[in-house]
Amino acid sequence: MALCGAKKRGNGEPCKRHAIPGSSRCKLHGGKGSGAPKGSKNAAKPGSLYSQFLTAEENAILPSIELGSVDGELRLTRIRLMRALNQENERGETAELEARVEREGAGEYQAKTEEKFKVRDYAGLIDRLTGRIESLEAKRAYLLSQEQDRQLRDLELSDKQREHGKSGGGPITGIAVRVVGHGS
Repeated sequence: MALCGAKKRGNGEPCKRHAIPGSSRCKLHGGKGSGAPKGSKNAAKPGSLYSQFLTAEENAILPSIELGSVDGELRLTRIRLMRALNQENERGETAELEARVEREGAGEYQAKTEEKFKVRDYAGLIDRLTGRIESLEAKRAYLLSQEQDRQLRDLELSDKQREHGKSGGGPITGIAVRVVGHGS
């Protein structure tokens, strides 16, 4: 059986391990590996990271979702803000049930069900939502100014094309020079 032949780092001697059949190297120095398991999805790359985690019904409505407009998201965020403000007014500082754990085999000194209550941080939620609204408003204003700039450039371009069309049109192909002499 053939030996590996790869040089070792420390002293430069060739490796004396047996090479993998069909290769000139041992497993340690890059001989044939076993490869990925059958049916492996290691190299599968769908459109985006988030598409892996969508449900079937979310994948079905994905093509119908409107893109390129922040107005819909702004409306939704404002609705969420109104809901959070209403919940803060209704519940305020009262604790809400967060989790209920039921135990089997509880003794006489141990509760069979344990309920955990928590006061929701509505102030933090409202702050995050108002920050999101502020960000969306700034993005909306930026997009509107970009659209106005584009329209202005289009108008200027059409004006220049109209002026050029009145003067004869087409590219300038030559210049005519007329010399006027002084009467002597």
